[in-house]
Amino acid sequence: MTSKSWPRAERDDPLIPNHILPRRLLQPVSLPDRDRENFNVIVGQASCVVILSRSRRSGQGALQSPSALWNDTNEESLGRSRIPEHAFSESDRLLARPKEAVKTARVNASRECWQDWGREMLTAHDGAVRSPHPVIERSLDGVQSTTSIRRLLRDPLGFVWRYGLGWQSPEFEQQPLALPPRAFGELVHELIRRTIETLEPEPGFARSSEADIENAMNKAVAAVAEAWPLARAVPPNILWRHTLNEAARLTRRGLTVDDHILGGTRSWVEVPFGETEPSANDALPWDPCREVRIVGTNVRFGGRIDRLDLRETADAVRISDYKSGEAPKNAKNIIIEHGNELQRVLYAMATRQLLPETRTIVSRLVYLSGNTAPFALTGNVLDEAIEDVAGFIAIACNALRNRGAVSGPDGLDKYNDLRLALPSDREAYFQRKQSAFSDVNKDLSRLWDRR
Repeated sequence: MTSKSWPRAERDDPLIPNHILPRRLLQPVSLPDRDRENFNVIVGQASCVVILSRSRRSGQGALQSPSALWNDTNEESLGRSRIPEHAFSESDRLLARPKEAVKTARVNASRECWQDWGREMLTAHDGAVRSPHPVIERSLDGVQSTTSIRRLLRDPLGFVWRYGLGWQSPEFEQQPLALPPRAFGELVHELIRRTIETLEPEPGFARSSEADIENAMNKAVAAVAEAWPLARAVPPNILWRHTLNEAARLTRRGLTVDDHILGGTRSWVEVPFGETEPSANDALPWDPCREVRIVGTNVRFGGRIDRLDLRETADAVRISDYKSGEAPKNAKNIIIEHGNELQRVLYAMATRQLLPETRTIVSRLVYLSGNTAPFALTGNVLDEAIEDVAGFIAIACNALRNRGAVSGPDGLDKYNDLRLALPSDREAYFQRKQSAFSDVNKDLSRLWDRR
């Protein structure tokens, strides 16, 4: 019964406006008059009493005037926090009875959470848990990937949320104008995989000419062009063709970035390890179900290596991890990048366990945009990096089990997909809890300073 609701105002018909055809020829009675007549009929049919109600404020909080039909002689204002005679719902009842509300477990827990977030000390709502805790153990017992280990080292609380509690951020797929960076990277990896699988084992990627590689890549592009739109959201046709051409350009660079590959070398792509189910591919360089553990810990590790080149004599192996972006300016000096770049080190650690007789391991990052050469780790540098990463993983596991899970530097990352679970004013929250978080992560923080 507000002024903009009833009676309704009369407006021009968008199809036949009044200056073309007078509205009174079609509707002799105006819309406000019809609403008034309907209102009088409804009120006149009441056998005992009519109760009218109106909202004093809009959904945006603005004051609303009453309708012209409103009779305020017997108006009674009802307070929002009043005790209703008949509660509409449980929340309505608890809102009107605060003494009863504070005794319920959910309301009490929410009040404690709000109070704990304002304290500087570490509380249960910041990640402090009893030891041992089943959720912590469940998050560490699964087979870890490079993604989960990176989150373990840089955001322990997010690690427990994702892998202990199973929290996932929703993905809303719709037809995009451009593939997201992650999906575009998957597209490039798919083209590389299909191209090398076409060339292996005959004639062999190492023995293939540029023409052979180009032909195999064109077949891969044609297959992906048909398969991807059937399984996932892709841009409109013209933009999709442009996306495929750009992905093909990066694929061509990834496959020709090496001047030459020695004869007698076999190449594989998307090489699995640490799997729980057997693979249908019998030509892999190792048993994909063989267990791989992080050195010095009980953490199981699994994943897929983008590309692996192995000599027939098995005395040397080269691991390649492809990046669809450009190399950072200081890429030469990067080893683990504060825990952000772990693929080279972790994949080399797995390869050393799966191919124990191989003497030489070269693990490298290949950036497909730009003209930079691959950035490789080998020899003593790689050995020291493996030792460092394994040690920090052991530190992170012990901290989780004994001190609880608190946020690390990735908790403040604007691309953190679990940031919705943190307080809305994250900067103030992290500043207030800085001392408590630093005490828990004091051993792990040394990793965040390592290049």
